[in-house]
Amino acid sequence: MRTTIKDVASEANVSISTVSRVIRNNPKITEATANKVREAMDKLGYIPNQAARTLITNKTLTIGLIIKSSSSDVRQNPFNSDVLNGIHQECNRHGYSTKMTVSEHSNELFTEVKQMVQSRSVDGFILLYSKENDEIERLLHEHSLPYIVVGKPLNYDDVIHIDNDNINASQRLTKYLYDLGHRHILFLKEPGNFAVTNDRELGFRNICEEFNIHYAVEEVESRHSIHKIVERYCIEDHSLKPTVMITSDAMLNLQVLSVLYDYNLHIPDTIQTCTFNTSFLTENAAPPQTSVCINPDLLGKEAGATIINLLKSLPVSFSEKEIETHLEIRQSTKKLAKENEE
Repeated sequence: MRTTIKDVASEANVSISTVSRVIRNNPKITEATANKVREAMDKLGYIPNQAARTLITNKTLTIGLIIKSSSSDVRQNPFNSDVLNGIHQECNRHGYSTKMTVSEHSNELFTEVKQMVQSRSVDGFILLYSKENDEIERLLHEHSLPYIVVGKPLNYDDVIHIDNDNINASQRLTKYLYDLGHRHILFLKEPGNFAVTNDRELGFRNICEEFNIHYAVEEVESRHSIHKIVERYCIEDHSLKPTVMITSDAMLNLQVLSVLYDYNLHIPDTIQTCTFNTSFLTENAAPPQTSVCINPDLLGKEAGATIINLLKSLPVSFSEKEIETHLEIRQSTKKLAKENEE
């Protein structure tokens, strides 16, 4: 026998109209009442008809998630999976589903998002990257669509952004390395003009300039390019000869560790390493990596809650919110011997 909305109302001891309001995520319904109704729905196995809800409310109760690429290295990046998990949890808690982009290349991604906009298949968007002069953000902004950005505000002042202070985080990491005695540091970064990478590089440069640290910054295009960089700086007689390498991202860090192993460069005795975004990868690397914890799950939960509040026309008390970061010190870094400091 099929469970009806009347059965749910009886089980929750509320009116049918109250159950209907909960299904439509009416902001006037208290959280306690909404939870009671959802518990009754779960107990009875009641699943609202999504198509009917869309026709009645003109809402899909779906959030569009735009990632910069669906390539394997992006999909497997722990940052993205952790942020997405936080978003999914928060959206699910409020009765929203999510629809994620699947395009690998920027031109395909723009077309995919444009189709989502034209078909009205989502109610709002979360942009999971920040990039200058981004045509996708321009599309959303020009159509006055509800969206927020996980990243730094670069293109518009009136868009809500949720981010870490990546400049400060990078400065703290670099100062920590300076205090360990490092005076020759190599910074390796991902390609692409993305705000998060640029800010981490800027924070690194700030401390190097302030404390007269010898440094270099290299953009990594491929594993082959990492080999060339390691050969130039660590094997050949280069003037920098880094005692530590910082990578702008945990996935890049993983590739660097593999290349260092190829050259029999032992961490942390021959060279030291550290990165951003504490994850399963950094905790279980050989050796475990010192890293900046950027709390991606909290970024995701905050992003999910904020876009839903926007869609419900509820007040949002900030235009830009920063999620705190902290250092996780592990075996890949240690105090340098005095003779290696200069």
